[in-house]
Amino acid sequence: MNATHGRYSSPTIYQHRLPHNGLLPEGNYYTFTWGIAEEFGGMTTVVLERSSAFAKVDNRRVEILTLSPEMKDGTREKELRSKGHLDRRVKIRNVWADLLTRRDRKLSDLIGEHEEIQNPFDDVLPRTSDSWTETRTDADGAVLQVDRYRDDGTLLVSDRQDLRKRGRRGGRRITLFNRKRKPVGQWSTARAFYHSWFDSVFTDKRAFLISDSSFAGGLVHDYRRDNVILCQVIHSHFLRDPASGVHGELSPDKLEILSHLDSYDLVASLTNQQREDMAHSQLATSNLRTVSNFTSNLHGSPDAPRDPRKGAMIARLVHAKRVSDAVSAVHQASEIVPGITLDVYGDGKNRDDLETMTENLGAAGLITFHGHTPGARRHFLDASFSLLTSRSEGQGLVILESMSAGCIPIAYEIPYGPADIITDGVNGFLIRDGDTDALAEAISRFTTMRENERRTMRAAAVRRASDFFAHRIVSSWGNVFAEQSFDALTPISSGVAELIEATLTSDSIDFKIKIESPLLPSPEAAYLVWKARKGGHFGRIAGSIDGARFSTTVPLTRFAEIPQGLIDISVDLVNVRDFQRIRISSDDSRIKNSSDHLTLYSTAHGNLSARVQAPTGALSNREERHRAPKQTGNGSQPRGLS
Repeated sequence: MNATHGRYSSPTIYQHRLPHNGLLPEGNYYTFTWGIAEEFGGMTTVVLERSSAFAKVDNRRVEILTLSPEMKDGTREKELRSKGHLDRRVKIRNVWADLLTRRDRKLSDLIGEHEEIQNPFDDVLPRTSDSWTETRTDADGAVLQVDRYRDDGTLLVSDRQDLRKRGRRGGRRITLFNRKRKPVGQWSTARAFYHSWFDSVFTDKRAFLISDSSFAGGLVHDYRRDNVILCQVIHSHFLRDPASGVHGELSPDKLEILSHLDSYDLVASLTNQQREDMAHSQLATSNLRTVSNFTSNLHGSPDAPRDPRKGAMIARLVHAKRVSDAVSAVHQASEIVPGITLDVYGDGKNRDDLETMTENLGAAGLITFHGHTPGARRHFLDASFSLLTSRSEGQGLVILESMSAGCIPIAYEIPYGPADIITDGVNGFLIRDGDTDALAEAISRFTTMRENERRTMRAAAVRRASDFFAHRIVSSWGNVFAEQSFDALTPISSGVAELIEATLTSDSIDFKIKIESPLLPSPEAAYLVWKARKGGHFGRIAGSIDGARFSTTVPLTRFAEIPQGLIDISVDLVNVRDFQRIRISSDDSRIKNSSDHLTLYSTAHGNLSARVQAPTGALSNREERHRAPKQTGNGSQPRGLS
């Protein structure tokens, strides 16, 4: 991916009518997500609360940018504000709501990819109903064209997706029209269309753009503009299997962002541990920072009367949350301490199985499943303890909410979050991952502690939660944003990486590569990069640059768990804000193979790839395994424009 100049290349600072409080650097602040559903979960809650916190704490306007066609009527902002989810200074701007209402002269702010506009009129679908969308599909129902109309009947967008051969998906042309049916601009991808809209929103002003969802982040990692600081937040574990090594397969839904982390100005991890693991895996060079989610001050009272046996849990009822462990532990603890109960707030596909399990244990009177409950965290205020049994978390926001309410968290020590928040035995309990016996013992022990001991723990929990209240976290954002530079990006139009020699031995591969790039001769970092054509296997290893020559050695253990298949090999160059990935050209005469497991070869297009014959099993190098947590405890997104 090449970093390129945008239309607006000279960042400008403008005076604001709102007197800001100085916690955040001057500039305009935006959050980017695909859409905001009627019922939303934790990540959308974070988006709304962080945006509102920026607005309240620093007294500034914030805009949430969305792309979902479902939000084109522009009513979600009013709905969310009426329910108290959105500060009055936070606005929601949807691309479709925006374009539908723009005057013709403002539509021209969207600059198309091509100076010469192809004739789109023969392809336009006539409007046949009051619906704003007309669609053309093939015999199997695959979308071939989507045209959008304004309420006044004029055509807004024609999006043809079978440009190469009519009737077969492939090749795209998106055309934007003004009200006089004149084409304003054309784009060959939805990505380019969205980027043009961003340009029209940000203009030449300094902007900070925060992406939260993996899907949204995948659309903007190559949106590089001098005046825009681009930030991606990692909300959950970066590995597909948290128990694998830090060099394990990446989470498939995050692959697009995780394989391009150096293309962002800033990547925010919610915990130090995840940031350190991602750095150790060499996914990013120097742009990783820790910025926690914040929790609201629920004004929990350590002295408020509570039934010590009353527990609460907020979790989706899915495999990853292991609510069955909580059911087993509460049932087991109730046999020692009669009267222990658990209220579970959340829904999911495992609800029926969990209710059946509860009935079979004879615990139906102890454990209650309430389903999706708006404002569920308020129930922590009258609960004595909470449970977290997930396989992994990005941070574990429910722990902070529980502590803020004075409700003591009892949590598995998983990656990531619990150990970063809880001091075992002081403000909560950390339990060996998956140990339901230890979980039951901790519940029993806490419910039978002396009341003054429980009050002391509750007071400590509330104090710890205050470290994550809005003012402190907004200040943390201000600190990491203040580190960022609006220095001009280096124009990158092309690059060449040519294999000099690759020597594969029984335990490693030595690479020597000649590079031509505007980022030479002194990039901040250079990496050899490989990506499997199937799955989420991706890796990088740093090398050295001497003039135009790059060299590195890759241990074969880095490929040990990649399944049989093909791998493509490239070079990454990083220099502060600049990022370039270059495919390596090669021919077989420069390759020396001597491994049964992996064979390097040149593709039909003359590029370097590798063929994995069969995985060799678990990694032999213990240092490459995920570090085990210390034992301190008791024991779909839519595609394109349619």
